[in-house]
Amino acid sequence: MGKINLLIANANDKFTDDEVNIFQKAVKTAEAFISANFDFDYNVDVLMTAPVHLLPTIPEDGITGRTYTSHFIIVVVDKQQAEISEDIVFETICHEMSHSLRWEKLPEYGDTLFKDMIFEGLAIVLEEKALTDTQRKHRQYFFEAVQETDQAMIDDITSQLKDRFNSGQYDHQKVLFTGDDKLPRWAGYRLGYYLVKKYLEVTGSTINEATLTSYSKFEKVLEI
Repeated sequence: MGKINLLIANANDKFTDDEVNIFQKAVKTAEAFISANFDFDYNVDVLMTAPVHLLPTIPEDGITGRTYTSHFIIVVVDKQQAEISEDIVFETICHEMSHSLRWEKLPEYGDTLFKDMIFEGLAIVLEEKALTDTQRKHRQYFFEAVQETDQAMIDDITSQLKDRFNSGQYDHQKVLFTGDDKLPRWAGYRLGYYLVKKYLEVTGSTINEATLTSYSKFEKVLEI
């Protein structure tokens, strides 16, 4: 059995009792989903907090997550940007749990752009499964933007980034988050999602299996 321990940083009473209840419900559902899909014990602390300067949220969603270790996740919620939604909190926690579970069982850390993209792509596909399995219709703007990326954009992103796939020297902020006049916003996430979906198609693996698969297997299958 697994356990997600919810911690709420609420000394300034930013979150109401109703909002705290939303967090509790989202965590309980995420815990049930993860436990149903990964057959090993895990124990993770998830800290919910109001806006933090060093962890900007996605304005359209009013939320962001960061996994620091296999046992510690921070989720930042800015209710001035968007109303707090149980679905969106659940989705974010499932995304971050992909990172947590991978590091718990397979402590490989990304030292190249390709590995970083696979790492994030795995989290988005697990997030996608969580939403499908629980039949949730309210989805992050971020998630829908990544999911709706067309082949022309994938080809363009690949063309721009392929020479740096095996390098750790790249503009992390630009490639993964902001984009620029050439790269779209969340380019690394978009391509990571595409590559993971391609890997699953080629190998017949499930996202549960792929989450715990070494980067070397992705490199071999995807011929990187």
